[in-house]
Amino acid sequence: MGLHHFGVRVADLDRATAFYRALGATPLAEPMTLGGRAAGLAMNVPPGTSVRIALLGFPDGSGVELFEFDPLPTWCGPPDPAARLPHLGIQVDDVDAALAAAEAAGAERLWPEPSHWGPLRVVYLADPDGTVLELLDGPLVDVAKVIVPRR
Repeated sequence: MGLHHFGVRVADLDRATAFYRALGATPLAEPMTLGGRAAGLAMNVPPGTSVRIALLGFPDGSGVELFEFDPLPTWCGPPDPAARLPHLGIQVDDVDAALAAAEAAGAERLWPEPSHWGPLRVVYLADPDGTVLELLDGPLVDVAKVIVPRR
């Protein structure tokens, strides 16, 4: 058992695909478009809405599923730029290199510089659509080792 994938709404599927490729994800198939009845059944969207979908995989087998809606359904409220606690954590080999690649692909740094969480280097950033990401250079178990239980 483990993380399978996370789904992210994006404004521009091609731009988002390039962004996640810069973080080490690889397209698993050609993007597909759902429209008409198929979009309505699969995504609960009103008639006239199309959905472009791309699946990208990370080396550990997890992945990201990107969704571009046209037009945006009402159940997809606008992103809240102040909502930084909900985020997607991505393990990378080198935080500084991944941050540089992400910024070159359109990310916005949310912390001035990467920091340390115990033995891990970590930084928060927003992808081009405002989705908050956390880049870490070690596994979640190393994060847990730093947490001190309160009594």
